[in-house]
Amino acid sequence: MTYEGKKLIKQRKKDFDIIFLLKQPASYAFTSEKNHMKILTRETLTKDVNKIMKEVSNRMPNKPNITSHSFRIGYITDLWCDSKDIEFVRQTIGHRNLATTSA
Repeated sequence: MTYEGKKLIKQRKKDFDIIFLLKQPASYAFTSEKNHMKILTRETLTKDVNKIMKEVSNRMPNKPNITSHSFRIGYITDLWCDSKDIEFVRQTIGHRNLATTSA
């Protein structure tokens, strides 16, 4: 994590302390909006991030289609450009099949 990221988390520590003090012992800190006893799923988080990304994209010139997956694609592209080793990239991102990484 970057220095700035660590600094931000440290600044927000009080907020997290309050969340953990107020929550029920058997509940989750980050929950579904509809059911506060249900954990926030990856799919729900992805959907919410993509909703925000769509709004941001629509405000940009040329209105690019940016999604949460765009960051993964960018990371993979950088790995490939830096290493030129497709097997290293495949292993790093967790693909089982090299054809998936190459596509």
